[in-house]
Amino acid sequence: MKKTGFGVIGTGIVGGAWHAQVYHHLPQAELIAVCDLNESRAREIADRYGVPHVYTDYRALLANPDIAAVSIATPDFAHREIAVAAAQAGVHILVEKPLATTFEDAEAILSAAEAAGVKLMVDFHNRVNPAFVTAQQAVRNGELGELKYIYARLSNTTFVPMQMLPWASRSSALWFLASHTLDLSCWLLGDKPKRVYAVSRSGVLQGRGIDTQDFHVAIVEFERGAVVTLENSWILPETEPNVFNLKMEILGSDGVMYINTSDNRTVEKYTRDAVSLPDTLGFTLDAGSARLSGFVLEAIARFVDAVVDDKPVLATGAEAALVTRVLTAIEESAQTGQPIELD
Repeated sequence: MKKTGFGVIGTGIVGGAWHAQVYHHLPQAELIAVCDLNESRAREIADRYGVPHVYTDYRALLANPDIAAVSIATPDFAHREIAVAAAQAGVHILVEKPLATTFEDAEAILSAAEAAGVKLMVDFHNRVNPAFVTAQQAVRNGELGELKYIYARLSNTTFVPMQMLPWASRSSALWFLASHTLDLSCWLLGDKPKRVYAVSRSGVLQGRGIDTQDFHVAIVEFERGAVVTLENSWILPETEPNVFNLKMEILGSDGVMYINTSDNRTVEKYTRDAVSLPDTLGFTLDAGSARLSGFVLEAIARFVDAVVDDKPVLATGAEAALVTRVLTAIEESAQTGQPIELD
């Protein structure tokens, strides 16, 4: 089997642990190169997976003729320049969510990909999360009737802004988390937002040296009348059994679904030091096996399918640009105290 060459730009937690792993394991893919400003981190990933090329400049990676597609797993705000360059190099693109943190940047990426005729996918991996796939099937089958309201909560403990993300002050729980739940809401409703109203509060993280909001709460009205409440926080205590808390209520005219993927207690672990509820959905890879398991890895594998077999991408650039547009409106509403109408 002839393999297709892939590269990973950004070898931190997401790029190094997820994207590189998928491209290394899938038989139709070959991980040709990795790139990171931190050369030692890039070399660590290269050594782990036997990657032949290591770069600290993404332009050098994009110039490698053996690379047909790349993952861009850099921080939220650092996607535009790399994605536009990748499109201009004729390379297919998988961008970590959110596509961008300004609508101008999102449009620039989308335009560059369209002009170059390359595939552009954004890694909204909850679209293959079994819990939400089940919900989407129920909605499409009409089991819930007409959807009226969605409540979506996705929050993190302080571990994420204070230890996991060195660039947390340049992002927020809104960008890091609501990008997932807003995309899911649009996907489930099959509709577009028309108005948002939001509030946010700051102080806890600022007091700990992280200059960003503690939480956002937003109400999003959709064109056909449905209402979505988004709740996102970065200040849950680290004593929580999981680093994330994800819950959703989907209310229709004929029924309701309740989703809880973060503390459903399928597996409970108690040690002398801590209590934990191990994830059984997103990350279940057996490191000794070439087989992938878990929706987070499956989403990246769908990009391989799109590049190698010309399958549809999981989430398009246009869908992701809409998410960016709405999240910028939520920020504006939280700052001004006024509802924001969407074009």
